[in-house]
Formats: sequence, structure tokens, C-alpha cells
Amino acid sequence: MNKVVFAGCSFTAGTGWPDAQNSSNLWCVLCHQHIPVLQNLEHVNIGQAGASNQDIFENIINSISHHGSSIKYLFCQWTAAHRYNFNVGFELWHTSESLQETPTHPDINLSDITYRRKYLEDIKTQFKTLHHIHYEIVKVIRYSKIISNLASQFGIKCIHINGICPWDENYFNELTGPHVRPEDYTTFTKNQIINISNRTDKDIFELYAKAHQDYRNAGSIDPGEWVNLYRSQWNSRIDFNFDKAHPGAKSNQVYFDWVKDFLNTH
Repeated sequence: MNKVVFAGCSFTAGTGWPDAQNSSNLWCVLCHQHIPVLQNLEHVNIGQAGASNQDIFENIINSISHHGSSIKYLFCQWTAAHRYNFNVGFELWHTSESLQETPTHPDINLSDITYRRKYLEDIKTQFKTLHHIHYEIVKVIRYSKIISNLASQFGIKCIHINGICPWDENYFNELTGPHVRPEDYTTFTKNQIINISNRTDKDIFELYAKAHQDYRNAGSIDPGEWVNLYRSQWNSRIDFNFDKAHPGAKSNQVYFDWVKDFLNTH
């Protein structure tokens, strides 16, 4: 049977709903049930709570390798940057720990060591300091381009969704010309990518050019493949579900409307 596949993090996996990915309130389920071109397809949800963008990429590639041309629509929901998953012990029980943007860490007790919450929080802070977010954005561009290219070889309609991506409005619209000033760049560019307050104008312009060259080398972002490139699901939430941490029914209705409108115009 032909399939529609939904990939992503907890926003796609249905975390916080009692029936998880089968919740009638989840945007994926709403899309499958109420968008005519999807209704007669088998609904496959490979969302994974706590997934990093690398995890999402690997899950999508695995799904394509198994289902191939039977996939007719593929929705790729990308998550937060600076998300790390560790397996802190090799045991007969679950020992993975997800270091996310808004974590809730319990202490992890293994047979010979206890990992305290503060210790795990400190690791997250150190990783974020050591790993510049620019390179996480490059990963998302490269991953999305590889998947789009692979999907086209199988005749799959590939659609990307901004779940918790960090960039701001018009971030990928490169500004060029003699009259461009550092102050004209987006807030995220100025503060998170280049940190213009500690740079000379020469360094700022060169780093800005390098960033966008890196994006081109990774394959570039095609806004026409994205439902909501500059309005992430996270920033557009208007309520929460049962766990008080994930988007609720009203938010998921908004996400569904976005997808419906996108498919009607593409």
C-alpha cells in the first residue's frame, strides 16, 4: 500500500498526548484524516521523542530504504539545534539521556555511578559553547537537500517543516551590495552567528559571506520545499497539551492548516 511518512522529534511523535502518535489532536493525524490526497495512504509515523536532526535524518533514510517508491508523501519536521543524545551506560535497561534546549533531567543511576542533573546540565552548556550553532544549521541544510534529492529519485513528494529550528525571519536571504551595513542583518545573524559587538566591520562582512557560502555549499535552502521556513512550530504555539511542555490541540490545528494550505498551493 502507498504511504505517507511523517518524521521528526516529539512534535511529530505525539509526546504529551495520552495516545501519542495516534492522537486525534496531533497535526500528523489531522493531515492524514482531512487532506484528500493523504486520506487513502497508509499513515507511517517515525517521529522520535528527543530526536536530534541527525537522528531524524537517519530515520528518514532508513524509512526510504525500506519503503522506497511506495512512499508518496514525506513530511520532514526538523528540530532544535544543540540537541545531543548520549547512552551513558550499557545495561539491560534504558540509559540514554537527551540534552535538549528545554530538558527535564532525572538523575541517572547505573550500577557503579550516578549522573546528577547538574552534571548533565553542565555538559549541555559546555557542548553548546564548544559547538557553534552555524554548523548545526549547515547540517539541516545538507540533510534536507540530501533527502529531497533522494526522494525525487523515488517519485516522493518531500515537504520540510520547521519544528524548532533556530533562525529568524529572512535569515537565508543574503544581503549584498555596497550600502549593506552590519545593522541590516537579522537579529539572529548579528547576535548568535557573528556576534557583531566584538568584531570589526571587515570581519563581520567576511564572516557573513562565509556563512552564506557554507549554506550554498551544503545545497542551499529552497523555501518552496518548506511549509513554514520562518515561523517554527515552537514559536507559533498557542497552547500546550497534557504534559504542559508540548503544543496542544489549538497549536496542532494551526500546523495542520499550514500543511493543508501548502499542499493546495504547491
